[in-house]
Amino acid sequence: MKQSRTWMAIVACGVGLGAMAQGEVLQALSARPVEGAARMKSDDGVHRYFNYLFDTLRIPLMDDFSIDRTRKRNVTEDDPGVSLDHTRYHLEVGGVSTPGMRYMTDTTYHTVIDASDPPVTVRTPLPSVLVTVWDLSVYPPTSTVVEGWPAYNIRDSLSAPPPDTIHIPTPSLVQDSLLVYAVPPAGGTYMMNNVPTPLILWQEDDVYINGTYPVDPPTIGVATFDGLARTGYPYDFENYTSHGRADKLTSVPIDLEYPASDSIYLSFFYQAKGLSGDTFPQVIDSLLLEFYAPDEHTWYRSWGIPYVDQAPFQQVLVPITQTRFLKPGFQFRFVNYATLSGSFDHWHLDYVRLGRQRTYNDVRIVDVAWVMPEASILQTYTAIPFNQFQAAPGSAMALQVNERIRNLDINDRLIEYGMTAVNEEGGPFIDVVNGVSPNGNAASIISSTHPINSAPNFFVFDNTASSDVAFHDVRFLAEATPDINLYNDTMRLTQELSNYYAYDDGSAEMGYSLNSAGAKLAYRFDLVGPDSLRAVRMYFNPIANQPPDPGPWQGSFLLTVWSSLSPEVIQHQNFSFSSPEYRMDGIGKFVEYPLDSAIRVEGTIYVGWVQTNPVKMNLGFDRNRNNRTRIFYKTTGSFQNTSFNGSLMMRPVMVAAEDPWAGSGEEQHPGRLLIFPNPATDAVRIALADGLVAGLRVECIDATGRIVRNERLNGTAMMRTTDVANGLYVLRVLDQDGRLQAQGRMVVQH
Repeated sequence: MKQSRTWMAIVACGVGLGAMAQGEVLQALSARPVEGAARMKSDDGVHRYFNYLFDTLRIPLMDDFSIDRTRKRNVTEDDPGVSLDHTRYHLEVGGVSTPGMRYMTDTTYHTVIDASDPPVTVRTPLPSVLVTVWDLSVYPPTSTVVEGWPAYNIRDSLSAPPPDTIHIPTPSLVQDSLLVYAVPPAGGTYMMNNVPTPLILWQEDDVYINGTYPVDPPTIGVATFDGLARTGYPYDFENYTSHGRADKLTSVPIDLEYPASDSIYLSFFYQAKGLSGDTFPQVIDSLLLEFYAPDEHTWYRSWGIPYVDQAPFQQVLVPITQTRFLKPGFQFRFVNYATLSGSFDHWHLDYVRLGRQRTYNDVRIVDVAWVMPEASILQTYTAIPFNQFQAAPGSAMALQVNERIRNLDINDRLIEYGMTAVNEEGGPFIDVVNGVSPNGNAASIISSTHPINSAPNFFVFDNTASSDVAFHDVRFLAEATPDINLYNDTMRLTQELSNYYAYDDGSAEMGYSLNSAGAKLAYRFDLVGPDSLRAVRMYFNPIANQPPDPGPWQGSFLLTVWSSLSPEVIQHQNFSFSSPEYRMDGIGKFVEYPLDSAIRVEGTIYVGWVQTNPVKMNLGFDRNRNNRTRIFYKTTGSFQNTSFNGSLMMRPVMVAAEDPWAGSGEEQHPGRLLIFPNPATDAVRIALADGLVAGLRVECIDATGRIVRNERLNGTAMMRTTDVANGLYVLRVLDQDGRLQAQGRMVVQH
C-alpha cells in the first residue's frame, strides 16, 4: 500500500508532516472536471466506438504546448462528419450474427421420460456449435472460439406431449453489438518555422494542457500528467491507494522512412511535481517514453525516469536508430504511472521536438517565449466591480507589471516587448513598446517591466463603450528574429470589470481546508468605495478525502462577513447552513452562495465562514498569486495569517445592474431537493421544488466519495435503498448535460 498522500502540511499547531491536528491543510486535488465531462460519462446502454482518423505527418515536428494540439475525443454520432462505419457483433456462428443469439458454454440436453413401469429417462446432449466470441471492450475487437450449446433444455414426457422447452434465464453468452463510427481528421494548421503544419499532433487528450501548474517552464504552457482521466475525474475513484498506468500522450502517425544515418532525435523537457500534485516522491511513480514499430504492431520502452524531487526542467535527447522504428506509421508516446484516485504524482512535459540531422548535444532552440501567464493588470486585484473602477480608475490600475521572457537560444537575442489592450465592445486600441532586452540574455530568463498607469504610458481602461460591465482584451508581445515558434510570443488575458472582487487567477493548484469544528476562515478585501454585498462565490474542488475521513460535501459552514478581526466584529452571518457544492461542467467554475440579505459594506471587510464540523472542505487554492497576508484563520486564540503562499478562490459579489454570471447561461446555485421519507429504509421519493423535467438522473454518493447509485429518474421519481448500507449520503440530481440541478442529504437506516 502506498504512503498516505492526503496531508501536505499541517502547521497551525506546530505538528509535523502527516499528523492530524486542529489547523489548516493544503492538499492535492482529486478532480478537475472538464467541460462536457458529464456527456462523456453518460451511458444509454448502447456500445459505441468512435474511430478517430488522423493525417500522417512528416518531420520536423515540435510542440511547446503554448496552444492545445491534442485531439478532443468527445464527438457524438450526431456531430457533423461522423458516420457509422460498421457494426461488430459479440457472437458469431459460421460467419453469421443474428440479434437473438444466446448460448451456454456447458452442455444442455434433450431429456425424454417414458412413464412405463419402471420409468425410463434418456438424456441426449443437444447439438453444439463453434461460437466466435468477440471482445467488444477493446478495439479492434479480439476473438476466441468456444463450443456452445443452445441456451435451453428440452424435456419430453411421452405421456404428456408436446415437449417442453425450458429456457435458461442467464445464458453464458448473450448477443451484443458495437457500433463503430468513423471520425474524420480534425483539420486546421499550425505554423512551424513559418510553414503550415497539420494542427493535431496528439491522438488523445488524457493530459491537461495548462500554464499554471509548472515552475518556470521553458515556454508558456505544458502538458501535465497525473492520475485524472480525460474527463477530469480519477481513473479509480473508489480505491484511494490504487496505482497503475495513467495518462498517455500519443503522437499521430509519422512518416519516418529515413536511413539511420540521418541522425534522427526526439527531444523534450520534463519536470516532476511543480505547483500541483503531492510531495511524496516514489520510484513507482514514473514517466516513460515508448516507440511504436509499425511492422510489428508493438510498442517498445525507450526512456523512463522514476519520480524525483522538485527540480528545474531537464532536457532529454533520445536517438531513433533502430530500423524497426524508421518506417511509415511510426509513433511515440509518453505514459505516466501514478496513483489513480486523484491529481497526484504530476509530471510536466514541454517543448517536444522530432527532427533529422541532430546530435546528442543538440540543445539549441532558436525561440523566445513567455514563461508564465498573467491574470490581471489591476492594482492588487484580478477583478473589481465596474462601478468601483469607474469611481477611481487611476488607483485601480497597476503602476506596472513585471513579466518574464525566456531566451531558449544559446546566443544573445534582441527582444522587443510591449502590450496591446482594447475594450471588446469598442474604443481605442492601445499598442505600446515597453522595452528591449538587456545584453547577456543567452539561455536565461529576462525580467520585462511593463508600465501601466505610470510614465510613459499612463494607461487606464477606457469604458466609454460599456455600461455596468466591461471586458478588455490585453496582450503582451515579445518579438525576436529569427524565432521558430510564434505562438508562445503572445500572452493574453481578459480583464473583467463587473460585480465582484478577486485575487485569484481562476486556476486551483491545490485545495485549502480547516479541519476543526468552530474554525473560522476570513479573507480580507479593501474596498475601493462603499457598496452592497449580496453573495460570495467560491470554488470548491470535488476532492475525495482520504478514508475514513468524510467527504467534503458533508462539511457545513455559516457564511460570515466581518468588519474587524481584532477585535472580532461580525457584520453579518447567514442563519442557514451551507455546504461545499461543485460544478461539474468545466475547470474552475464557481458556485455562488447568497447572503440571507444584502448588506452595505465599505472600507475593509473580511468574507469567509464559521465551520460547524471538522470536515475538510477543500476550497480552491491558487498558488501563482500570493495573497497570504490577506488570508486569516482561527481555530483557537486569535486570528492569524495562513502559512501557505497563494490566494483563496473566494470572491465577494456586489449588487449590480448587470451580472454576467446570471446572463451567461452558466449553472446557478442548485435548487432545493425534497427527499422523503428521510431517514430511508427501503426506498425514497425525490422531488425538486421547481418540479421534475425529462432526462434527469440521480447520483447517490457515500462518505468516501464513491457513487453507490447512478440512475435515471423515472416517472415515479423513486430510488430503492434496500442495497444501500446504513449511513449518510449526498443525493445529486443532474440534467442530461451533467449540470447540477439540486442536491440534498439522505440518511439510510434499515
